[in-house]
Amino acid sequence: MRTTRQSGMITLMALLIGLLVLGTVPVPGVRGQGTAVPEVYAEAIGQANLRSGPGIEYPVVGEIAAGTRYRVLVRHILVPWLQIEYLPAPSGQAWVYVDLVTVTGGIGLVPAVDDFPAPDSATPTPPPSFTPTEASAPVDDAPSAITNTPPPPTTINGPTVTTQGDANIRFGPDISYASIVKVPAGSTFRILEFHSQFAWVHIAVPESPTGSGWVYRDIVEINGDTSLVPTTSATTFNLPTLTPTPQTVSVNYAPWNGALAPSGELANTLGAQMDQYLLDQGFAPYSDQFASVFVLDLRTGDSFTLNGNIAYSGMSLTKIPILVTFFQRINRPLTADEAYLVADTMMCSENLTTNQLLEIIGESEPLTGAQRVTATMQRLGLDGTFIMRQYVTVPGEEPVGVGTLTTNADQDIARPDLYNQMVPQDIGWLLAGIYQCAQDGSGLLTERFPDDITQLECRQMLYAMDGNVINVFLEAGVPPGTRVIHKHGWVDDTHGDAGIVIGPQGAYVFVATIYEDTSWLAFDQTAVVMGELSRLAWNHFNPTNPLSASRPGVVPEACDARSSDAISALLSSSLPMPGP
Repeated sequence: MRTTRQSGMITLMALLIGLLVLGTVPVPGVRGQGTAVPEVYAEAIGQANLRSGPGIEYPVVGEIAAGTRYRVLVRHILVPWLQIEYLPAPSGQAWVYVDLVTVTGGIGLVPAVDDFPAPDSATPTPPPSFTPTEASAPVDDAPSAITNTPPPPTTINGPTVTTQGDANIRFGPDISYASIVKVPAGSTFRILEFHSQFAWVHIAVPESPTGSGWVYRDIVEINGDTSLVPTTSATTFNLPTLTPTPQTVSVNYAPWNGALAPSGELANTLGAQMDQYLLDQGFAPYSDQFASVFVLDLRTGDSFTLNGNIAYSGMSLTKIPILVTFFQRINRPLTADEAYLVADTMMCSENLTTNQLLEIIGESEPLTGAQRVTATMQRLGLDGTFIMRQYVTVPGEEPVGVGTLTTNADQDIARPDLYNQMVPQDIGWLLAGIYQCAQDGSGLLTERFPDDITQLECRQMLYAMDGNVINVFLEAGVPPGTRVIHKHGWVDDTHGDAGIVIGPQGAYVFVATIYEDTSWLAFDQTAVVMGELSRLAWNHFNPTNPLSASRPGVVPEACDARSSDAISALLSSSLPMPGP
């Protein structure tokens, strides 16, 4: 018996030594730590404070920013905090609130802890200071600064919270509760109560179905006297029965003189139909994925926007304003090289040739050219759309030191590119202006630029876009052989298409943009949704020739602008109006 015990002790000691060597000895308070820590990483969404323990009562020991990943060491099972490897901290480790980071890897396999160490008095690491860069000097025809006229300030009585960055407002005091709305930095809400067990604040939220929501305490600044604010220890929060928020479908008025007044019939029929379709597919305002649509009947002038006045990343759709500005400033026939640059930009969406057009517009300065495009859009009254610098053509290219613009559109919800933004109805009205100019010399372009843009040039613009063939998006929702004059675009989180469809029963403008708060928007999903929206529009305008289903297509692998018919059209001195 004694020999057995000694043997057992020797075995146990060997096991402990092995565990020590492998670094997997169980730590007090840690659950399930018998295997090596998996490779899981956390990266800040913007910036995030790091603390010495899992809660805001622990001192700040540092700050991390987007662009650097840190290895996750453990997760807390009682509060939503992660411990990461952070060598500048005294212990080489620090805690971060999970809603402030993006996690890569299987977080469920990371060892879990349930203890709370005593708060220490670690000296906080001050955040880095930033010196704003000076915007570029004004240029000829530079865009004017656009600013919102702020409404009278709303007085909020009592103590408040102000968000220090983008923040999710949730239905309960934990990240497991659904987000009600994502609000930008600087949003202020009235405090209703504090939670006695969790570091969350109950606030008044007008957008919430319940009139209130919860925000994490470490991402807000608390203002005012909170000594009389009540506390709650409730742990059960009944969620409201939610119904999808309807999109805003509104009638639009043309931005040029003498245009037909819209009747509103299009909004009440096609607009309502598209609204319901998007809701059925999970695209709703104030959610993680949503869409905007603009449609204009070029026969009657009736139009609508669905979920309008939102600024999206301009993608390649801002190449339409570049096209217009190019013709506005080139008051002579195009050379063969210029015709190629236009065709390659509009058909093949090549950024290199687009930047060469900007060089021509800016008289050898592409930065000047971009800002002249913005000035053109402002003169047209379409000032929610702008481009402040040339397109990036090299991954990791250093940004040009230019400023951006504040417009009257919502520039937060779709997280648009700071320097290249577009509002769908702006692009729609610009397309309508090109069409009217090409058809009879009237409309927005000839009204604002009577001496700079001709009817022939407008027809050349249409022929340049007519050569764009991608077999998806707008093209997928119309019968084969239909003339679709359009420009498409896509970036990581935003996809769009804008064009003129010429059918047997008339022409119409269609612009649709889809956004999702993600690092990569699924093309297969957006292609289906965009194609179906296009089909709904086609069937509305062509009831005697309806399409039973949108057509799946494949984007061509290659694009050859030099051999296209667009080149000869751009060099022609006479062109017919494009027809069905």
